[in-house]
Amino acid sequence: MAAWLLPENVEDVLPPQAWRMEDMRRALLDLFRCRGYQLVIPPLMEYVDSLLTGVGADLDLKTFKLVDQLTTPIC
Repeated sequence: MAAWLLPENVEDVLPPQAWRMEDMRRALLDLFRCRGYQLVIPPLMEYVDSLLTGVGADLDLKTFKLVDQLTTPIC
């Protein structure tokens, strides 16, 4: 059986540490809400062209990219 590999600096968070992190996340969200902040959930994925425009062009080598072969135009 092949070993399960994850990218560098990516790891599973297991209980009870996962519960501690979740409790802290909820407490922060409650605090921000009490202070008048609004919740925004950005997309988990975006087209790379929209991310690497302007000052974001420097992030090209630091960006994890997935290729959607069904909808990506072939040049």
